[in-house]
Amino acid sequence: MILYGKQVAKELRRAGLFPKKIWVKRSVAGLVKELFGDYVKDVRIVHPNIITKICGSEEHQGIAFEVNLKKYSLKDLHNIKKIVVFLDGVQDVGNLGNIIRICEFFGCDAVIISEEGSPDISPQLIKASSGAFFHIKVIREKKSIVINELKKRTKIYTFDLRAENSIFSTKFLLPATLCFGSEDKGVSQEVLNSADFKTKIPQFGKVESLNVASSVAIGVFSAIFSHHNQGNPF
Repeated sequence: MILYGKQVAKELRRAGLFPKKIWVKRSVAGLVKELFGDYVKDVRIVHPNIITKICGSEEHQGIAFEVNLKKYSLKDLHNIKKIVVFLDGVQDVGNLGNIIRICEFFGCDAVIISEEGSPDISPQLIKASSGAFFHIKVIREKKSIVINELKKRTKIYTFDLRAENSIFSTKFLLPATLCFGSEDKGVSQEVLNSADFKTKIPQFGKVESLNVASSVAIGVFSAIFSHHNQGNPF
């Protein structure tokens, strides 16, 4: 996969990964040397327009690189200890990238994106995550397979505006799968039917809904806080 961006390159190196090939404009060549030293032999100094053509974006910040990325599946979730976030039909790449960054920050085990209605894993998604993608398992799978598997191993919590209980009265038990839907459709009925607990983020203002990435941040923190409040380390 062809990736791009300075922060993505920095996080790739922090994850202990190396590109196969790098295209870089001259003013950014020093950063490449600092990050990858002599480990990457194929480094090409080129005009920024060439980098734009290679990666298909003008947001490359003067660097693009080819990387072999491991594709994770549910089989790679051997021992779920904390929180898995499942995104049911979330479409916006910017939101998805931000959610990956949030989940990595809070130490979640994985982010799972439903195949139904969501984009595939792409360079744009990895760029939107500011490189957090390299530090957390990101999986794309059919929702029925995800729910059937994780219901055996975790408690399933859905965040839905129609729920009777709010996060203030919900006792989160870990390991947990926290399910969030798109802003327009919410969590699908299939996922709601599989929930062990349904909860909502209470509204005190007048806007119709929160951005889904904001909802994930509140939901994950609420689960961590509840877990700690029960006297358990995270």
